Amino acid sequence: MLKSFILGLVVVSLLIVGAGYAGSFADAAWAPWCLAIGTCGALMSLMALGSVRRGHIAPALRVVFPAMFLFCAGCFCVALAMPANEGAGGALFFGFPLRSTIVLLGIAVVPILIFPMAWALTFDSAMLSDDDLRRLRDAQAEMARESGMPRAGEP
Repeated sequence: MLKSFILGLVVVSLLIVGAGYAGSFADAAWAPWCLAIGTCGALMSLMALGSVRRGHIAPALRVVFPAMFLFCAGCFCVALAMPANEGAGGALFFGFPLRSTIVLLGIAVVPILIFPMAWALTFDSAMLSDDDLRRLRDAQAEMARESGMPRAGEP
């Protein structure tokens, strides 16, 4: 059920990206907004899809993915909404034009800092438990017996 919902988010996000591309051919003013929001939605929903384990997403990631979607899409939208007045005398922030800095920090730097921390918070729940390892070894031994192959470490 959860995977189907997230796949639906992926499809909707990609449809929004497709609408943005189609709108760009018609020089529509809404096309960049579709691309900004759809791209962030596709990235976050694909990451959420990859984080599903045993039909669940770790509680920390249930907050991280929507929050990062809002943050990244918000950064794109703020940059799109700002007037395009960069030039020789335009405002600089960290040596870059302001709109470029917002996009670089919001789409690259902040996620690079947040996602590893979120992954670290979920490390224990994402790894195999001792019981999981025992069942895996038992299943491997059963398959080896059925196929007539020796177990690992046996002659």
